[in-house]
Amino acid sequence: MNKKILIPVIFGITITIILMTILIPMNQKPIVITEKPINEKPVTEPIPIRENLTNETAIPTNNTAVPIPITPIDFSYVDSNSLMKSSLAAKGISMSSALKISGGSIAKYCAFYNDVEKQNSIEYCTSTELKDSDGKFLGNIHMVGSMDSPSAVLGIIQTDLDMSNLDNIKIIYQVMAASLVCDCWQDQKPGDLESVSSWVDATKSHHREATGTTSSSKITGFAQKQLILEVTTNTEGYLWKFIISN
Repeated sequence: MNKKILIPVIFGITITIILMTILIPMNQKPIVITEKPINEKPVTEPIPIRENLTNETAIPTNNTAVPIPITPIDFSYVDSNSLMKSSLAAKGISMSSALKISGGSIAKYCAFYNDVEKQNSIEYCTSTELKDSDGKFLGNIHMVGSMDSPSAVLGIIQTDLDMSNLDNIKIIYQVMAASLVCDCWQDQKPGDLESVSSWVDATKSHHREATGTTSSSKITGFAQKQLILEVTTNTEGYLWKFIISN
């Protein structure tokens, strides 16, 4: 090829590669939480009582994967609860039928947000109780939103100081992600995390090394959902929260 033609061609290819590298969108972008999303502490009843969160620290995550288009799952009080219940049962964890709450009982039993506007937007709430294969209480899964459809799902689990039920936490949160977001975590690797289990492990390690009361991590843009994972030190050990919202 003529040198006068070859040199511009090589230069053009080089410029194209540089521009593609810079301009590829990164939808699955982990960012730092700047708000305290919920007030909650589970007890051995379907509805937990409130607890203030303080000294929040962010868990760093990396993101190098280019997202592949996927179809997000729409939340549904009946269908989503039913799907999670059957999926958890297959893994040895029982989930109770949903307790349905509306009207004046919302402020008493479904006060999950510090933000007044978010809290006032809750018109309807369902609460289910989780137990392990031995019948031991693990925590709750709550769904909150309008009367027609939920806007957020919260998985709340208390662990002891040794985090002896950490495997159950991983199972529950993995089922929540697969049932409510998409069954594609291993392909997508949001936040450059291999699995929900690896996200839980990273959160555990970070929190035990941190000085704050609460550590949290957020992933946005994954199947058009927002995912938040939090762990808070309390008098009983550690309170875990997994929040999935539209």
